Amino acid sequence: MPGKMKTSGFTLVELMIVIVLLAILATIAAPSFRDMIERNRLQGQADELKSFLLYARGEAVTLRTTITVTTDDEDAWIIERGNNTLRQLEHNPDQATIRSSAETITFRGNGTATATTFTVCHDDDPSRGYFLEIQASGATSLYLRGEKDADHTALDSCTL
Repeated sequence: MPGKMKTSGFTLVELMIVIVLLAILATIAAPSFRDMIERNRLQGQADELKSFLLYARGEAVTLRTTITVTTDDEDAWIIERGNNTLRQLEHNPDQATIRSSAETITFRGNGTATATTFTVCHDDDPSRGYFLEIQASGATSLYLRGEKDADHTALDSCTL
């Protein structure tokens, strides 16, 4: 036989070690990844709610008329002009619970609105929830996660 040929590759033992290390890494990373997905879902829902309310105010000012937003903890929220539905906000209560301090919010043609507060939470955990506020002037503010004002006061409850 002329000389031995050296083959390159992985042995079965090396392959098993790599698989075990990947399994350990996946086990450590999975809870963090699920947590990140939940936080992003909540933030997305809070941003969508803010956009929905800003749309209602914009329509009221543009059309110089009264626009109403009807809220419902379980079903779709509706923006109406008279009896005409302009837009709906669908939300999944299993992923995020949106609560409002008013059942109906009115946006007037001059931009003013019914002063209302909202929480967007999951599992009634205020440390991860979002607080949104509409002032009587119509200004809409969405505060940082777990806070309920610009002074960084902690959101203490998901109920209003």
